Amino acid sequence: MSFREKIAWIAVLTTLAVWIYYFAAFWIDVFGRQLDGNQVLTRFLICMGISLVVMIGLNIATGVMTPKNIDTPPDELERQIEARADRIGFKLLEALVPLGLIGGLLATDTIRSAFPADPAGSVALIFANGILMAFVLTEVVRETVHIVSFRMTA
Repeated sequence: MSFREKIAWIAVLTTLAVWIYYFAAFWIDVFGRQLDGNQVLTRFLICMGISLVVMIGLNIATGVMTPKNIDTPPDELERQIEARADRIGFKLLEALVPLGLIGGLLATDTIRSAFPADPAGSVALIFANGILMAFVLTEVVRETVHIVSFRMTA
């Protein structure tokens, strides 16, 4: 397995483990009508910190275990794989963000009525987390394209 494929695996597995928990907890709070901005922010910061520490730590460990691959510039195949993953990721992001915004705009009245104590804050939290979810999903798809592409060429 190439160094860059290992990095993609680290990104996918870490992202899935951490952010599935985050979004599951967030949407459980939303559907339970128990949305607390401070709790969401704290959970976000903890999940972001865990993601950073785990990914950086595993990437450093992978780099140390395979030192000959760290400084090697990407070859032509790796550049093509990266370009393919970027194209797919950007197209997905270009589709998800407008769909999420339109869906959110259509659901604004429903969100406001579900959270009468803080209707504006609830709408903002749900919109922000919807956009965050689009970015996380896009990154998982992008890194998965890396993995699949490396596997198809191996």
